[in-house]
Parts: sequence; C-alpha cells; structure tokens
Amino acid sequence: MRLVVTHEQPDFDALASVALATVLYPGAVGVVGGQLEGNVDELLRLYRDHVPLVAGEKVDLAEVTALVVVDTAERGRLGRFAALVGQVPIAVFDHHPEPTDPIPGATGLREDVGATVTLLCRRLEAEGVVLAPPLATLALLGLHEDTGDLTFDHVHPDDHRAAAWLLTQGANLDLVRRFRSGGTPPELRAARDRVVAEADLHEVAGRRIAIGWWPDHGYAHGVSAIAGDLLAATSADAALVIARMDGKTLVFARGDAHVDVGATLQRALGGGGHARAAFARTTLDPHAAFERLMAELPAHTTPPTRARDIMSSPVVTLPADARVAEARQALAVHKHNGMPVVGEHGELLGVISRRDIEHALRHELGDAAVSGFMTRPALTATPDATLSELEGIVLRHDIGRVPIVVGEALVGIVTRTDLVRARHPRPQRRAPAERVWASLPEGAREVLDTAVALARGARLYLVGGTVRDGLLGVGYVDLDLLLEGASAADLATGLHARVGGSLALHPAFGTATVTLPNGLVIDLAGTRAEAYDYPGALPSVREGDLAADLARRDFTVNALAVRVHPPPVELIDPFRGLADLEARRLRVLHPLSFVEDPTRLVRGARLAGRLGLRFDGDAVAKAQAALRPTVVANVSGQRLRAELEITLAEPRVAPALRQLDALGALGGLYGLRLDDAAVALLDEGRGERARRGERGSRAGEPEVDPDRQQPLAYLLVLLASTPDDAAATAVERFHWTKRLAQQRAKVIAARAAPPPLTDITLAALEPAARRALAALAPQHADAIAAFEHAPPEPKVRGRDVVSLGLAPGPGVGRVLAEIDAARAAGRVRGFAQELELARRLVADEAADRATTGEPATPPPESAPP
Repeated sequence: MRLVVTHEQPDFDALASVALATVLYPGAVGVVGGQLEGNVDELLRLYRDHVPLVAGEKVDLAEVTALVVVDTAERGRLGRFAALVGQVPIAVFDHHPEPTDPIPGATGLREDVGATVTLLCRRLEAEGVVLAPPLATLALLGLHEDTGDLTFDHVHPDDHRAAAWLLTQGANLDLVRRFRSGGTPPELRAARDRVVAEADLHEVAGRRIAIGWWPDHGYAHGVSAIAGDLLAATSADAALVIARMDGKTLVFARGDAHVDVGATLQRALGGGGHARAAFARTTLDPHAAFERLMAELPAHTTPPTRARDIMSSPVVTLPADARVAEARQALAVHKHNGMPVVGEHGELLGVISRRDIEHALRHELGDAAVSGFMTRPALTATPDATLSELEGIVLRHDIGRVPIVVGEALVGIVTRTDLVRARHPRPQRRAPAERVWASLPEGAREVLDTAVALARGARLYLVGGTVRDGLLGVGYVDLDLLLEGASAADLATGLHARVGGSLALHPAFGTATVTLPNGLVIDLAGTRAEAYDYPGALPSVREGDLAADLARRDFTVNALAVRVHPPPVELIDPFRGLADLEARRLRVLHPLSFVEDPTRLVRGARLAGRLGLRFDGDAVAKAQAALRPTVVANVSGQRLRAELEITLAEPRVAPALRQLDALGALGGLYGLRLDDAAVALLDEGRGERARRGERGSRAGEPEVDPDRQQPLAYLLVLLASTPDDAAATAVERFHWTKRLAQQRAKVIAARAAPPPLTDITLAALEPAARRALAALAPQHADAIAAFEHAPPEPKVRGRDVVSLGLAPGPGVGRVLAEIDAARAAGRVRGFAQELELARRLVADEAADRATTGEPATPPPESAPP
C-alpha cells in the first residue's frame, strides 16, 4: 500500500496536498493524523465523500510499501509514520525551508513556492489530469490560505498559474470565501484584545517585533489566528504569541517579508512553517523560549532599507542666483524634474521643481533668479530615514524629491522614482543548473555527494530526464548519471557498497543501475556514441565523449546535462533544449531520428502526454517517413509491443495515446484505432477504483493484480475499436494471446447486446474485459458494477446432494455436473433453483437405481429446506 501523509494538525494546504497526491499516485491512500480544527474539520466533514481520507491510527504500518509526504520535509512532524522513514521508498513534496531533521526522500519535489498545492498542480496539469470540482475547490482554498490570498511576498508566479488552472477545473470561489480562515474565533476575541493591549514591542535589526503572551494555561483552538491579528493591530514586522498549554510552550508566529519567522522558530525551538507563518512546540518555559527567539531573530531579519541605500550622490544642484531659463536647461540636460538650490557655501536653501520653472516662464520671468521661485525651507531627511518614512514625507507633502542632509550638508537626494524602484526590485531568477540542483530531494543530493567523492578525477553529469524534469519542476522518478573518463560499472559498484540496495550491471551497454533501499533508482552510464546499421535496427554502441552522448539522444529536451563535478554546477545545452522546454515543444535532434528508430515515436508520445509537451511541426513531418511500411517492417514486433505496454501502464494513458494517434503512429506502427472517449473513461475510472480500494475481481473470483489488469483493459479497448482483420493481424504480429483475442470477441458481443446484460455474459468476461466494456459501452456500466459488487451466492455442493438422499459416489458427481451445465446455460439462477434441480436429479438417480436393482439409499436424517 502506498500511503500519502502530512504533518499533524493539517491546515488546508496540507489537506489539499494529500488529496491531490492521491490523484497523482493512483491507488495511493490518503491519511490525516492529529486533530483537525475549525474550518478544516468543518470542510472535511462536508466533503468527506469527495476527499476520501482515512484516520492515521487505523493504518497498519506493516502493510505500507511506499510513502508520499506532503507539506513537510521534517521527520518529527510525521507522528507515528516517522517510523517508516528509512524503511520504505519516500517521495517528498514540500515548499517549506529545509528543516534541521529532513526526511531523506528519494523522489518528489521541494521548491520555494507559496504552497505545496502549487507543486502538485503543476505536475497534474502537465499530465492532463481533470480534477473533480470539489477537489479543485479544496486545493484553491489551501493555496489562498498559505499565500494570504496570493499577496504574501513569497508568492511565486507559479502560485498564480496554479490558481488559474484550479479555476478552470471548476473551483468554487464562494466556498473559498466561506471556509477561508476568518481570524480569531468569537469566543477568543476578549482574550485576543487583552493580548494585543498588553503586547510588548521590541526593535530587532531596525524592525518592530510584537510579542504577545497568552493569558490562559488550558488548550484553546484558534490561538494561531491571534498572531495575525496582533501583527495587523501593531503594524509590526513580525508578531509572536507565546502560550503555555497542556504542559508545553507553544509559539505562533506571523511575519512580513522582512522577518523570516519560519527559520527563526526552526532554529530556536525546532519548529516548522514558512517565512510568513510558523509554529513551534517546546518543553521550555515561556520566558526561556522568548529568550531563545530574541537571540535568533537578528539572523533572520532583514534590516530596513534606508535613505543611504537608495539616494543619488553627489547631487546635481543649482546656485541661488541661477536664472530660471538656466534652471530649465539644467533640468533638461540631466533629465530631472527638480533640483536642490544651494547657497555659496553649499548649504541647502530650497528645492525648485519643473512645475515652479514653467510657472515662472509663463509670466516671462526667465531672467529672474531661481531663489525667488524655489520651495523653502526644503523638506529633508537624514541618511538613516527608512523607506517608509521617506514615502510618508512624499505623500504628506506631495513632493517629488527629498534632499538627504547631515547637519547642513547636502549628501544625497531621493526621488519618487527611487522610492518606486526600491519597492519593485527586478526578480532574480536562479540559473537553470541551480534550479535543477536545488529541487533535488535531500536523499538524492546525498547520493550525488557520495558519487562525486567516488568519481575522483572523472567528470560527472546529471543528464536526460533528471535535468528535463528538474527544469520543468515536476519532480523526479530517478537519477540519470553520466560519467566521462571512468567506468560506470566501477562507480556503480562503489556506490552500491556505500549506500546499499541492489546493483545491476549491463556490460554490453556500459551501463549500471543501483536501486537504493529508499526506492531511488540511479541509472549510470559512461559517455557513448552510437550508430544504426539500418532503419529500425538496434544501435551499435562505442565509447564517446559528452558531446557525442548528448548528440545520440532522441529529443532536444533529453539532450541536456548539468555538470556536477568538477564545479561549478553548469547547464550544458548544445541543442537549445531549454528553449524547447520553455516553449513546451518536442523537437527531434536529427532528420533521421524516427527513421533510425521508430520506437522513438512511442517514447515521444509518452513523454508529451506525461509532461504536456507537443511535437513541433518538423517532428510531425519527420514522423511520416518513419511510418512507411518498409521502415516499420524492420522493427521487431517484440520491441514495438514492449513500448506500447509501457505506455498502457502509465498513470494516465489517454494523453499519450492521443499524441500517438495524432502522429498517425497508433495505426502506422500497430494497426490499431483509438476510441478517445473510452480511453478517457478508463483513465477516470482507474483513479476512482483505486481510491475506493477496488481490485476489479468479483467475490468468489480469483484475486487479480490491478497493475496487470490496467494495460490489458486499455489494450482490449484498442483491439475492440479496431476492425476484425486489422485486430487479428495485430494479435499475430505482436504475439498477443489467443485468450486475449477471445476476450475481445466477447467484449464486442456484449457491447452490442441490449441492457441489462445477464450475469452469464458478464461472468464470461475477465476483470480487464469488464473494465474495457464499461468504457466502450457506458450503458452497461451499472450492470457491471452490480455484478462485481454482488455478494457471493452459495452454490449447491456435494454435501447438499448427499443430504437429499443420494449416497456418496459417482452419482453425486453426475448431479453436480448437470447443475454446473445448467448454471452456465442460464437455466438456473441462485441456490434455490439449483437445489430444486438437484432434487429432481436425485430422484432420477433413485429411479435409475431401482430399475437396475441397486439397493435403495436410506432416507437422510435432515435435508436442506
């Protein structure tokens, strides 16, 4: 069982992330632990049927095979599920700062965005997932709450994109407004007013910090909201409410862009959260906790911007006796809208603006001295004046510039433009290689550090899907490592010795795979070059350098590398793959790429479907050459079948099949046709069945493996949508079983039958075939569901026949065989009809014995009614 968990006492972002992760990982079970409070509890009770979650205490840890952790990367916040860390593969999706005790996740995504919901939405949107409106609403609610309605300073552009996508999925803004936290609960407002009135204000690194003391010692829900109210009431840069509850000290913190309360509480008290909102629990008494917080705050507080940081210096000035016409010329030359006016010793006398000069010139006073028109005395500030203080001067007095003075000396000037520029610094985007490195899960980075140490003088690169998915910000499945100047097998062997897990060496290709105990798969290869002897052949491989290795790849987005060693970390992009990624474009590397290996069409369709990419026009044109029968005939049916079955095992199959069909490759390579609506229904139904824990087999039928049934169901839909002759050719070419062909025929016959279908018809279909039928013929879906969920009916058994008076022996077998035949033909339904038939057959047996002179059977002691 794959489990999705989050921190205890989850907020809306955590709750929504759990629900979204169960969509991202079909079949995963979402779990909530700890107490749900306030609006979170209320919404979950209302939407329980649409957000299927189980209580954490009901989960048997021994049954968990994989863990997905959302909205935290801190081991200590997982409660009882922390025991699974290091025991099962873990994926981590989180937007918080790195904790002191991180979970060594092997896959997932950690990134500094406004909400974890954003990371999951990015991935789901790329995969073409359609969310149910209730889930979209919950996700939008979590996004709004964690980003302050998209107004917090740490909000990322992707948060806005996620919000826009959720609205297209049917998110309801009215419900977002209804459940969005309304601040302090009514029953705590009197206590809130007391906390605010008695709060202490401290200055830390030039910032105002409000400290509130919770007056009670009992537990109270909703105290966290008081920190936000305290922040607003005091106009401080950060507010901390310190409470003593149930023998522990609790700290609730809210901050603005200048005070990182998340890092402060984490370092001081081991708490968690993000820069604008955080929480900590400690055994320290409240005053000891306060001392630690005050000692830690300066390290996480950004000093305010002051006049000295933004002023222009030296200042262009005008002498007091300058003519008005000269002043106008000076303003034009320096492109200013005003200038300070100084005396003969440089002392500041006043300020003249362009408006003052134009007013004088309208009265033909161009030869007059500027001293007669300047504003005096000048409104000034010192170099220590903060940005807010400078803005206040400009707003109160409606002036465009503030001279900065020390005593009487003019040392600088701040204009409106300077103030606006200070509030709107140009965003600094990480270099691409840094983005890839920063988004790696903690467990993956630790493995890379070990690999670097073992590589010694060799060059080590992240390549292919690892770089591509890191740049797209959709998380990781595995690590692709490329080694130049050393043996991949030697590095893999050394890595395996250090980190454990399993090791597989592939000497013929110069590759190796290390699978770690935490589930991380590391594919290692030496740099290679390759050539194709003829179209469709397997490549011949030889040693090469990095350039040759990247050049042999299929698409530009896969021909990207990040140099890990030697430093610095750097993106290597010889084919402009990054530009293609940003344009969501799939472009082939070489004109003959598809002709050399037509299976690249299938891999490309899979990639495009999974990541929301599109083939560019040139690739579409090149695909047609690869679909010529003479080229396709050179590709073994085994290779084509393997690629299709990998595609049909994707979490969502419809996007990939649509891409393949649009290229003409579904028909050109496989001779199959696509029923888009049926495949889409299979995608939708698979996730729903997995969330309900259904396996697809009926009571009394053998257990089936859902992972095995999924590709078969999609394949049956494709075969049933294809004309008979073409379907028969495909079955023969790709060595699909006779049994599969028989199930196809039964699906087609059942699709054409009028509803309701009989149980006999449905019993003849295997679970995968029933799924295919429900997708191809939705009018039969209810009958299929009723059949699969029907309680097992008893059947007449040998002991029942004996109880009717027939002695044990061959006669019992003959009676049971007759009943089985009648059941299969539909002549009897249910236990009562079978028993009545058994009575008649037993009577016939008795009559036969009487005719042959066999001894009569003594009457039974009891018979079934």
